[in-house]
Amino acid sequence: MTVIADDIANQLQAGAVTIPRFPAATMPATGQDGHCEILDPVDGTLHSFYQLRRTAGTWRAGKYARTSAQGSGWGTVANPDNVRAAGCSTAGGLLLASELGLDIVPHALAIGMDKNAFLSGPVWPATLQDYTGATTYKGVPGQRFPMGRLLMLPASFDVDKLGLPESRAIARTLKKYGGYIVDATVGSLNFYAEIGSGWNKSYVNGKYTAAFSPDMQAIKAGLRQLLAQDGFLDRDGKPYTPTPFRSMNLLSMRGPWQSYNGSKSFGKYDAATDLFQAEATAESRTVRQLLSTHDEADRFGYKKQSWNLNPEPGVRYLVKAIGAGDITATLAVNAKSFKRYAATTKLAPGGSVAFTWPTDPATVTEIFVDKPAGATASIRLELVKA
Repeated sequence: MTVIADDIANQLQAGAVTIPRFPAATMPATGQDGHCEILDPVDGTLHSFYQLRRTAGTWRAGKYARTSAQGSGWGTVANPDNVRAAGCSTAGGLLLASELGLDIVPHALAIGMDKNAFLSGPVWPATLQDYTGATTYKGVPGQRFPMGRLLMLPASFDVDKLGLPESRAIARTLKKYGGYIVDATVGSLNFYAEIGSGWNKSYVNGKYTAAFSPDMQAIKAGLRQLLAQDGFLDRDGKPYTPTPFRSMNLLSMRGPWQSYNGSKSFGKYDAATDLFQAEATAESRTVRQLLSTHDEADRFGYKKQSWNLNPEPGVRYLVKAIGAGDITATLAVNAKSFKRYAATTKLAPGGSVAFTWPTDPATVTEIFVDKPAGATASIRLELVKA
């Protein structure tokens, strides 16, 4: 199925995306967000949609994101965007139909809150917040919550006082795994669940269930922010050390790309493969993009011609080339006057080089991609701490 997307996450452009296996019974969530997730059982791809709808026989979406179901589910520095405000998929943390009846759900839950409950400035593991969050989030330190915060029920919370088994399962889960704040709602705090899963007991067979709302109010009143911890365990109980944002790959190949030195333009960044994809050409070609440092308080700087997180002056970095085919890429760091501070050699896929980032914080970085005549090829550069 072809879906027309107004925004392809991390690719910063609209376009048509092809879903190889699109279920005939696909049904987006009702309401303004219209979220939908399609998990491809063949290749493990998770296709995520925001405002998915069918109009005059054509499927359209406000945003589309493609990730691997084997990944963490969260955004990265180089690719921070997805269909939830926190930069993650809507599949993450869902209460599933297959989990109904369990005493405890084996993962953290996804939580939504009214915008009045938010403090602007997302925290790990969230990479983003609502685009208008800087002005529409009305919280203050100590009284409100940043996007991405982990909420938990304390050990003293009495689960047995809750009236329904579904409520007790949610509470046990929040005591063990907690729930991450991932999106904004209107006038409520909620836990996200799969459509038709049976977790929401507000109404059963069309009739109001009086016991569910008091259970949810008791859980909400008992939730607390996790502000410090001795460490993390994964869902298998094994020690897990998160990768700090500053230690992730800082460089994305998303563009914009422009022809350079009289060359014809070619290729484009593909978010699905996280590679600059070059078509076959009959002659050599070169394209370039520019990245400037910026105020990191602007959480959406990545949508502009700039870094998401700026490289740190004086820190040693490793530049790695990943891809396939006959193609090279070069990274050069300049002053604002374009005086050259440092540059790599032309790196083919598999190549790497280390260098120390200049101490000037206001740099302009050039990324060049060079392709000789020949077959299709692909490449990306990664910038990580050496």
